[in-house]
Amino acid sequence: MNSCGNRFFSGILAIGIAGAAFVFLTGCGMDSQNVLTWSQDAKREGIKQYGDGRYAEAAGAFRNAIRQNPLDPDSEYWLGLCYERTQSWHAAIDAYKTCLQLMPPPGTVHYSLRMHDSAFDRVAHLIASNDSTGSETDLLVQTAAQSHSSEDFRLLGRVYRFRGDADNALENYRRAVQIEPENFAAQRELGLYLEQLTQNQEAGQVLRDAYRLNQTDERVNDALRQIGMEPGPGLLARRQPPARQMTMPPLPSVDPGLPTPAANSAGPSPDVAPPRE
Repeated sequence: MNSCGNRFFSGILAIGIAGAAFVFLTGCGMDSQNVLTWSQDAKREGIKQYGDGRYAEAAGAFRNAIRQNPLDPDSEYWLGLCYERTQSWHAAIDAYKTCLQLMPPPGTVHYSLRMHDSAFDRVAHLIASNDSTGSETDLLVQTAAQSHSSEDFRLLGRVYRFRGDADNALENYRRAVQIEPENFAAQRELGLYLEQLTQNQEAGQVLRDAYRLNQTDERVNDALRQIGMEPGPGLLARRQPPARQMTMPPLPSVDPGLPTPAANSAGPSPDVAPPRE
């Protein structure tokens, strides 16, 4: 296994071990509220140090917060910001990926769309700009192939888009939409990119699908108007496939499948010998 795979699996293993350690500490009599309080205190200290421009010290505070509460995506996000400031690109990529992995499901109480979208965009920018060996990109390709996740393919599409590689960007965006047609973010991103590339025929189809999922997104609505499609009830109607015309095949002049009149007669066929007396 190459170094990319080692880093990926070690990151997943670290989350599992850290989570188990958190459960162990709270299960051995340590008050979970105290553990979380210590984590919050360390995080507040890190945010203050980050604001003062002491990024290395802030990174240490956030690492301490993560040791206390390894399931907190907020601390991982701030740690990624610190690593960006100190130009520790691979460490920042790992922190943002971990943040995304730890995020609760969309629509739940502690889910932060703003943090999710920022971490998603930052990791794509970092990989697009600072992956000279291609190891991070290869790891994304491997992860997407294994997970078959719409979001993993969308992330790959964004990386290639930031690099100006339209062919690979479109291939991965289309894969994301194919895997999960109800993924509004994937439909939106593909549609807007197609409109930017003036591939208006496909853009119209994708943006229309995005509009059906969310009629209030202004960028989707503006892009539809740019290609001559006015947002409104008319775009919500599902396109019906054209009705198939049933046509009868022409009758053959001679039907080889039917027996000849001679074969239907009561007499024996000329090819069959008469019975013996």
